[in-house]
Amino acid sequence: MTEPQKIPVLLVDDRPENLLALEGLLEDPGLDLFKAASGNEALRLSLNHDFAVVLMDVRMPELEGFETAELLRSNRKTSSLPIIFVTAAMNDTEHRFKGYESGAFDYLLKPIEPVLLRCKVRAFCELYRQRRGIELREQRLEEQVHERTAELNRTLESLQESEARFRELLASVTSYVYTVAMERGRAVSTTHGPGCVTVTGYSAEDYAADPDLWYRMIHGEDRQGVLDAAQQALASKAAVTFEHRLRHKDGSLRWVRTTIVPRVGPEGQVLSYDGVITDITERRNAEEKIRGLNEELEQRVRERTRELERRTYDLEQMNKAFVGREVRMAELKKKISEIEDKPRSAAAVQQDDAKTTGAR
Repeated sequence: MTEPQKIPVLLVDDRPENLLALEGLLEDPGLDLFKAASGNEALRLSLNHDFAVVLMDVRMPELEGFETAELLRSNRKTSSLPIIFVTAAMNDTEHRFKGYESGAFDYLLKPIEPVLLRCKVRAFCELYRQRRGIELREQRLEEQVHERTAELNRTLESLQESEARFRELLASVTSYVYTVAMERGRAVSTTHGPGCVTVTGYSAEDYAADPDLWYRMIHGEDRQGVLDAAQQALASKAAVTFEHRLRHKDGSLRWVRTTIVPRVGPEGQVLSYDGVITDITERRNAEEKIRGLNEELEQRVRERTRELERRTYDLEQMNKAFVGREVRMAELKKKISEIEDKPRSAAAVQQDDAKTTGAR
C-alpha cells in the first residue's frame, strides 16, 4: 500500500519569524509546507506546485498581498487557488472587502488563534483532497474511456474487415438457392436467395415483383428444355441437373447449371422443390475455347496430312519415273552389248578397207 501523498500548503511572509511561527502552528505530518519571502517568490512557487491553500501576509515590500492575489487570480492555473490573508492590522471593513475583491477566501487577524487557523487550513486541505480524488477518478475514467474507445475502434475495424471480406466473398459466390412452393402440382411462389444478384444481376425483390422474370431470362432456345427438366424432376420426384443459358441484367449471356431437388410430403405429393443455380460461364467459355483450339488443331493436322499425302504421291511418281528410266537404260545397254557381240559381214569389211585406202 502506497504512503498517502502530503498536501502542499504555501506560507507567504517577508519576515522569517512569521513564517517560522506559522510553520509551528501548522506542524502536521500530512502537510508539505512551502515558504515564500515575497510576492514574486509566491507566484513562482504557485506556478510549479498545486497548493491546497495559501496563507499570505498583506503587507510586503515590492509586491503586497493584495497585488499578489490579483496576479494569482489572473492566471488560469492559479485562478481558483484558495487564499487566506494573515495580518496584524487592517481589521476594518474596507480592507476586508478589498481582500475579498482581490481573491481572498478568508481573512485572519494576528495574533492568530491556533485552533481556528488549523480548522480553516484543514477544511481547505479536505477540499483539496476531494478535488484531487475527483481529478484522479476523472483521469482514470478518461483512461478507461480511451482504452474502451481504442477497443471499440479495434472491434469496429475488425467488423469492417469482416464485412469487407463478406462482401468480397458474396461477390465471388457463383451459386445461389431458390425454392419453389407447390400446391396441387402447380408452382405458387418462388423465393430467391441473396446470391441471385451476383449470378443474374437481379435481386430477390426484383423476382418477387415480377414472377415471370425468371422465365424471360432463359435463352429462347433453352426455355423448353428447362420446362421439360422441371417436369421430369416433378414426375420422377428425383433430383435433375441440366445446363442452359440465361440473360444477365447487364445484357450478357451466362451459362448456368441448375439442379432441381423435389421435397416430397408424407403422402407422396411434391410440396416444393429447391433449385441450385451455379454460374458456369467461365467453364463453358473455357470448354468452347478448348473446343475451338482442338478444331483448329484438327484442321492443321488434316492440312498437314494432305500435304504429306501430296508429297508422298510426288515422291512415288518421281520414284516411278526414276525406275522407268533405269529400266530403259538397262535395255539400251543390253542392245548395245548385243550389237557389239555380233560377227561383222565380208561386205562390211571390204567397205571399211576401201575407206581406209582412199584416206591415204
